[in-house]
Amino acid sequence: MIVLGSTSFHNGEKMQRFLGVFLAFFLLAAPTLAADAPLLINGTIVTPGRVIPSGWLTVQDGKIAAISATQPAIPGARTLVTRDIVFPGFIDLHNHPLYAVFPRWHPPKVYPNRYEWRADAGYWQAIQTPEGKFVTTRFCDMDTYVEMKALMGGTTSMLGIYKPADTAVVPRCVAGLVRNLDWASGFYGEGLGHERAGNILGVRPNDLKLSEETLDRIKHGPMDLIAVHLGEGQRNDPDSRAEFARLKELRLLTPNTAIIHGVALTDPDFGEIRAAGASFVWSPRSNFELYGETADLNAAVRRKVTMALAPDWSPTGSTNMLAEIAYAKGVIDRQFKGLISAQQLFEMATAIPARIAHIDDKTGSLKPGLAADLFLLRGDVSKPFDALVSAKPEDVTLTIIGGVPLFGLPDHMSAAGVSAQETVNLCGEERGLNPRAIADGFADITARLTGALKTEGLTLAGLAECN
Repeated sequence: MIVLGSTSFHNGEKMQRFLGVFLAFFLLAAPTLAADAPLLINGTIVTPGRVIPSGWLTVQDGKIAAISATQPAIPGARTLVTRDIVFPGFIDLHNHPLYAVFPRWHPPKVYPNRYEWRADAGYWQAIQTPEGKFVTTRFCDMDTYVEMKALMGGTTSMLGIYKPADTAVVPRCVAGLVRNLDWASGFYGEGLGHERAGNILGVRPNDLKLSEETLDRIKHGPMDLIAVHLGEGQRNDPDSRAEFARLKELRLLTPNTAIIHGVALTDPDFGEIRAAGASFVWSPRSNFELYGETADLNAAVRRKVTMALAPDWSPTGSTNMLAEIAYAKGVIDRQFKGLISAQQLFEMATAIPARIAHIDDKTGSLKPGLAADLFLLRGDVSKPFDALVSAKPEDVTLTIIGGVPLFGLPDHMSAAGVSAQETVNLCGEERGLNPRAIADGFADITARLTGALKTEGLTLAGLAECN
């Protein structure tokens, strides 16, 4: 089951920003924080083939060196012994992260399509106008804050950051916390123009006109993934239903295409998606908030479409991947009668999006040789997938990217080799942040954003929705 993410913008003028992202001419490689001694992590290890109770995962040189049932004998290794569950990091292929500094927007009604709510004066006042202002003046603060929201929920890779319109290149701060698959993943080396994923907001004739060169890049490379927002409206909305035909006219229904939202797609449409080898990303919370319904999951599963899960954005979607998994589980139980299992939801957030983005040889699973992108979760170790779909924000106890412990319980961070930590409050619990991961103190970043938003009569969104 599958998916994609994307960098998108919620007004027509910002489509130029997407083009800069999509062409990926100015990409930066994520910095590597120096690895120290090997790290041995003890816990319930969730591997592709089996779950290993009280197993051991060895991290060395930024990668998973080994996974075993018994503790390896490695002199000088750091050792973290836990009762936690060890999962691969989430891969979020559908997000608009820079909007996550704003509080939730509660739509006054449901809309027939995305064109209607994007024209809503209340939306512009609460979200779009201030976002357009702050992204040009507070980019690095916004980027760090929203990547923290993703990181604390177990996300290690995401698609969707975009550069300010008034800059030639994305600021280097984008290469700080979570891997940015459209700017600075760290997977393709340093330098410019290496990333291979991009996003299109819409397919209306006036939204985007693709050149033959761009089409060729999508079909044959170096683009491995193009995420297309499509059918984002109610199922009987003619504008939303017409978009699938437009996609085919543009020759964008390819094996490298992931369709985002797809609420208006029909059973035959899903059949064509499957036949083309394309993928589909499901974002239920935002769908219900804006349109009062979600995609025909029964048809997608019946047609065996590759499908992934992602939160869309926090104003009407979920705070991060962990929160969207919990929401999706509730929707499945109420409306789709257990159509997708807890384990499948886990796969829709990890291995499947990695495969869709063609990075499954680098991340997305706990396997020797892959990047040590992972998180630890407290819960019932005898039922790891049930623990995952019912987890609260504070249940994530440690997140590691490229072998570097970035955020987690202070004791976990210390055992993993991070002695100096900045304290962050998460739902009433203390967490430690690796200060080597960001250029400025997180408390200072939070204070600056709080002050800037206050001038607009707005409050800074919380890091998580705590129970």
